[in-house]
Amino acid sequence: MDKEIFEVVLRKSAQDSKIKRIIEMKSESALPKGENFTSTILKITLKVVLGNGRIATKTFIAKKGDAGEAAEQLGNDYALFGAEVLIYNNILKEMEYLMEEFGDTEGPLWCEFIHYSRAESIIILEDLKASGFNTVKRTEPQDLDHARLALRSFGRYHAMAKVLEERGLISKDGYKPYLFLNDEVYIRNLFYAPLQILIKGMRKSWGEEWTEYADKLSQVSFEELLKRIKDSGNFDDNTFKCLNHGDGWNNNMMFKHDWEGKPIEMRFVDFQVPHYNSPCMDVTYYLYSSINPTVRHQNLKSLIELYHESLTSSLERFGYKGSKPTLEDINNGMERLVFFGTWFFTSTFACVLTERTDAMDLDLIFKTNGEEGYNLSVYCEDGVIEMIGEDLKALVKLFDES
Repeated sequence: MDKEIFEVVLRKSAQDSKIKRIIEMKSESALPKGENFTSTILKITLKVVLGNGRIATKTFIAKKGDAGEAAEQLGNDYALFGAEVLIYNNILKEMEYLMEEFGDTEGPLWCEFIHYSRAESIIILEDLKASGFNTVKRTEPQDLDHARLALRSFGRYHAMAKVLEERGLISKDGYKPYLFLNDEVYIRNLFYAPLQILIKGMRKSWGEEWTEYADKLSQVSFEELLKRIKDSGNFDDNTFKCLNHGDGWNNNMMFKHDWEGKPIEMRFVDFQVPHYNSPCMDVTYYLYSSINPTVRHQNLKSLIELYHESLTSSLERFGYKGSKPTLEDINNGMERLVFFGTWFFTSTFACVLTERTDAMDLDLIFKTNGEEGYNLSVYCEDGVIEMIGEDLKALVKLFDES
């Protein structure tokens, strides 16, 4: 076929599938209450006329910034939407070029970015559900198969970010410090405050054998917690660092499954809190926020090894010329972050996993500096001890050893 003929064929193909006119448009909430904390997620359904005259239905996701105490403070302090738009427009686009350059056929780790309206504070994105992707139910933490795919994906993402940094396309100084490691307001409201409610729940319904643990945790001051968390993420200049996703937990991942229900592809969503640090930060945040704690306890070593293999093989695949972290380097980074992960898990996991939609009220939490907004009943529910008890004992041991 001649080049000129092929050009005509391609143009006609593109024109046939192009949206020519919108006939109808409707929007509805894409997520039930309690599934998203700082944005309103809408599903936009369009009935359209295509370039070939046929009528089709197209769906998109609209992400709108929430009003309210928490959303306003997050927006003012971290410009969440602006940060996410920069990631989509700059970083992810360059990652796509990188994949094309090196013939990476595993597929992107993100959805297509359509439009951003700063005036209306709205981001329009591809509807991944239309392509067969879904989240794992928030109240059923991820299993081993999902964890393996997620960690392989983190390795690919971190490697591409490091190559872009090496090419001068990512600046380590271009991102704000990670709010969960450095911001006193967020650490107080989202780490210290919920543990105080957990302590009340332990004393109310966990039984006498947990009194000693409640007493020891109640002696931990906010200043001590703040120092421990900041120190845990303060890696030296010799550490392998890269751009982190920043919020890679269950609700910010979507999976496509095969006919047996096994995950075969994954996409990250919500790039609002990118930061530059050890990639172990993303890995720790994910492992302690999203997967079944029994799966984590039984498979931690092999999961970290899988992540390291994905990171280093991806660095090699994309032509990275710098030194790669050893497995020992990654293990040391993970060990350094055990305190951060364990505290994060024990104080918040019950709120994430509960079926209740009133587990936490972010606006009230930020309005009262964490004095109100957490539902005590969540920490008294059946199964909470089995879920977080082992890690809670480990947390107390970490304080005893310090």
